Amino acid sequence: MHEYLQILGSVIPLFLIMAAGAAVRRANVLQPCLILDHVIPSEALRRSGNLLWSPLLGFVCMALGIVLAALTARLYRFPQDAQTRTFAFVAGIFNYGYIPVPLIATLYGANTLGILFVYNLGAEIAFWTVGFAAFERRSVIKEWPRIFTTPVRAILLGIAINLLTAHFGLRFDADTLAAAAWGWPVKIVMDTIHLIGICTIPVAMLLIGATMADFWGNFWESRGGGVMILAMLVRNLICPVAFVLMAWALPISRELKETLVVQAAMPAGVFTLLLARHHGGDVPVALQVIFSTTAAAIITLPLWIHFGMQWIGL
Repeated sequence: MHEYLQILGSVIPLFLIMAAGAAVRRANVLQPCLILDHVIPSEALRRSGNLLWSPLLGFVCMALGIVLAALTARLYRFPQDAQTRTFAFVAGIFNYGYIPVPLIATLYGANTLGILFVYNLGAEIAFWTVGFAAFERRSVIKEWPRIFTTPVRAILLGIAINLLTAHFGLRFDADTLAAAAWGWPVKIVMDTIHLIGICTIPVAMLLIGATMADFWGNFWESRGGGVMILAMLVRNLICPVAFVLMAWALPISRELKETLVVQAAMPAGVFTLLLARHHGGDVPVALQVIFSTTAAAIITLPLWIHFGMQWIGL
């Protein structure tokens, strides 16, 4: 009987994934599963310091990047207001969502991944309340409801489950679930979440590449060498220095220092291009910022991570 249940437990997640495929047509389930897969079992998130510092630093880092980009845009004196707003928004937002996940998984492991997602909670809040609100010249109060995105809800749910299970002395890691009498149905759910979650990064990177390819012709038609140099200065030099300094100076956990070092090296986020396009931004400026900082990151990203790790002693 035990052998049958073990086989059944391996089969059910496959059918649940097919059911999730139907749900994908109506809602995004890939990123929430990736988040839940790492936040729910994270031991690092059971320490109160990490729960407080992670979203706070995510918000501060994102807001700092936006402010630095906005000040740089004013000094550059773009001829049009849309160009100034677009540069401040796009250069200020780093790619905090997808690129850091495989890097942190490879360099530091699962505990730091849980911290990354809670750090991203603060970054997501700053994205909408500081970045997008300033870009649209709208009140922060009006933009506040936007923060309750699907990833934010998944992070909050994962934290709640993590803390609830900690309160009752339970753990959702694979070994515990395999050994516990109550673990079989929970393991089926967690295995399904894991199998869906691991699809997220390859699919997301393909979509990022496809989005950039769609605009490749527009990028070459635009002329903005000065804008690209300015973007790389902000995103690939000034912000990394600020983030690594924070990781070195603040009394935070090792996992959060690791997260800051990786996020320091990130180029501009691609999603900002779509928002700039549909909300009155300057698409050529957005393209120049995203393409230049992404190309530069091929060289600067490993350099900053190596430098940060060596300086902080990770």
